[in-house]
Amino acid sequence: MMVLLTGATGFVGQRVARWLVGMGHQVRCLVRRTADLTNLQPLRVEIWHGDVTDPASLPGAFAGVDTVVHLVAIIREQPARGITFQRVNAEGTRHMVAAARQAGVRRFVHMSAIGVRDDPRYPYWHTKWLGEQAVRESGLPSVVLRPSLIFGEGDEFFTTLADLVRKPPSGLFPLAPMVPVPGRGATRFQPIFVEDVGRCFTHLVTEERFLGQVVTIGGPDLYTYEQMLDLVMETLSRRRLKVHLPLALMRPNVWLLERLLPHPPVTTVQLDMFPFDNVAESLDVVERTFGFRPKRLRDEIGYIRKSTAARHRS
Repeated sequence: MMVLLTGATGFVGQRVARWLVGMGHQVRCLVRRTADLTNLQPLRVEIWHGDVTDPASLPGAFAGVDTVVHLVAIIREQPARGITFQRVNAEGTRHMVAAARQAGVRRFVHMSAIGVRDDPRYPYWHTKWLGEQAVRESGLPSVVLRPSLIFGEGDEFFTTLADLVRKPPSGLFPLAPMVPVPGRGATRFQPIFVEDVGRCFTHLVTEERFLGQVVTIGGPDLYTYEQMLDLVMETLSRRRLKVHLPLALMRPNVWLLERLLPHPPVTTVQLDMFPFDNVAESLDVVERTFGFRPKRLRDEIGYIRKSTAARHRS
């Protein structure tokens, strides 16, 4: 079938593109003109220039398309560039849905997130919820995928955590290389390998049983935030003093870092979401739903040794 894929140059999107091509599908990637296509060049995909925030750029991309896989979303805003949760996560999805309806697309597969809610106090989750609503109310045959924390080479979460371990914020003080832990560090996650997420999409684009469903996925193990931090330190062979800080105490400092650094390690939006567990319905949900066992974080996390070393050399 012909699949239109958004977000194809991103962390998850490049894996989804590879899996879809490997399964024999024709894949058309909707990308901005400024996008880095390096990771797509080895693949036999069609490139179409467009932007989900610009509805006028979309209709041509849908010619001959059977299925849409919509991945585009942001977890960090850049208001000065007009990149906001509302514009990308909510309105961008509405634009894609409208163009898909006009083109008579037969299936719309949308990647959302665990934790979505109709609550403006959590703008990332709220705009992802608005995107889900646009998909569900469109009348299109659709499926929504909600993954837990996705890990793999090129991720943000574990690579940032590894950077904090290699060079803690308090590294300015040689005698106190401390790593901050938000609150009790007890928030639970169910990390899932990015290649396994890509594999799940190959089922969602073809199998009728998923239509109309919201599918939640996670890996085979639960970790608290502090346990993940310990695993990162173990993997990097670095021991750091962990300092638990109340979220209320961290928030002013995170707010300040957002204004001082182009890429702060955490944002106030992410900090506000931290108290909520990010887990799927069970540890075997992928195996029961898709028929394969996803890889374990402990077995695959070695990529942070390479990625963080490269970042610190540059």
